[in-house]
Amino acid sequence: MLVLTAIDAVIVAPGKNEARLFTTRVGDLYEINTAGPQGLVERAARIANRSNRSRVGVVGTDEMTAKLSAAFVEGFPRVVRIDSVLQSMRLERDPAETDLHRRAAEISDAMLARAFAYAATPDATPARLMAEVEHEGRAWGADVSRLWLSTGPEPPVTFFEMFELPQTIIPGDRVQLGTMVSYEGYFAQGLRIGSRGKPAVQLADAATRLIDIQDAALATLVPGRPVHELVDLIEARIDAMCPYPRDSDPFRFQSCHGLGLDYSEPGLAEALSPRRDRSRDIYGPRLCAGMVFEIHPNFTLPGLGHVCAGDVALVTETGAEWLTKFPRGIFAID
Repeated sequence: MLVLTAIDAVIVAPGKNEARLFTTRVGDLYEINTAGPQGLVERAARIANRSNRSRVGVVGTDEMTAKLSAAFVEGFPRVVRIDSVLQSMRLERDPAETDLHRRAAEISDAMLARAFAYAATPDATPARLMAEVEHEGRAWGADVSRLWLSTGPEPPVTFFEMFELPQTIIPGDRVQLGTMVSYEGYFAQGLRIGSRGKPAVQLADAATRLIDIQDAALATLVPGRPVHELVDLIEARIDAMCPYPRDSDPFRFQSCHGLGLDYSEPGLAEALSPRRDRSRDIYGPRLCAGMVFEIHPNFTLPGLGHVCAGDVALVTETGAEWLTKFPRGIFAID
């Protein structure tokens, strides 16, 4: 638990290992207390009461275990939930945070390069490919290095577990994948399609149109404009080329989301939902410099299966730029 008062900034850790981790991460910016798993609430309450304030602002109660939550309610009888305030504050990034997103995007690019380099080896297997790519991300210093993967002539979905994968990669297969990277807590992601052999004309056409959707989406990221315009544009472009409506598509996930200290930034989630309450759009967030988005249109096409492309975009004072640099389009796996 992090306890902030007018005079203190204290991290209360449950044990010695956690205290060591926090000390390594934050140095002398905060005081570090070790309270033991059973003493978290008691120690936090003692620190908070130093300020002699009757009310305490609280973030993160939904993430507590039931036992810890019950103890927290008893220890802090007058709380004000300020999750939404913190979420709003998280949307404004300083240059140091932007640099961490840039580094995470660089790691994602390295993971994609490793994926397609390994896929070209004669005895490549999907399971080993997943292991190679996740190892690559960790070797570059990622806190989180994950990969979803789908192979075959018509990839139907995205797979996260090795036991779901087929045994081989053969000529004619696609290698379709997505990274998930966190560096010093800041996230990035990249989605690509590779083809072992010449891709079908329909697939090449779909890849070109995916890039067109991405570029149109990037152009909407202008400071001051409503955030919801991003998802509305992407969904409209997808609907114009996909024969399946969203709810009947054999496999489609979200087409964009915010990136931050979460894979999906909570303060942007409602505005970027295609199923949101549109009557609330007027109250939604507006784009500002420093916001980071993952733009990954994806949907199903008959005869091709699931198709996708994904990149990280940074909003700047004058527009937006791609942070991920790995070549877009169909990657030729030779």
